[in-house]
Parts: sequence; structure tokens; C-alpha cells
Amino acid sequence: MDIWWLFLAYIAGSFATYYLFLKANFMDASEKTIDTLIDNGFLRTRKGVNGEIEILKWNDPLDE
Repeated sequence: MDIWWLFLAYIAGSFATYYLFLKANFMDASEKTIDTLIDNGFLRTRKGVNGEIEILKWNDPLDE
């Protein structure tokens, strides 16, 4: 019985770790993709007064 408890705890921990790292990897990959698109000029952006970057629509003017 002690072996099964240890086995189930190991499996549950493995699934939890996989889920947490999978979510973190997707977030990291999407951030890097957007940053690369901005750096290469494929996305138009504007920096706000608080330093936040805003992605513009293709037909929005740069200065308002």
C-alpha cells in the first residue's frame, strides 16, 4: 500500500510540473515572437507615457 501512495504522488507531481512548465513555455514563446516581430518592423507600435507598448492596427496613424 505504501508503494502505491508513493507512485500516485509521483505521477500527480509529474503532471503538475508538466502543466506549469508547459504554460510558462507558451508564454515565453509568444513574448519572444511578438518582440521579434516588433524588432523586424512587422508590427507597428507606440510607446505610451507610462512606458507601456501598444500594438497599433495597420491603418492607425502613428501620431494622434
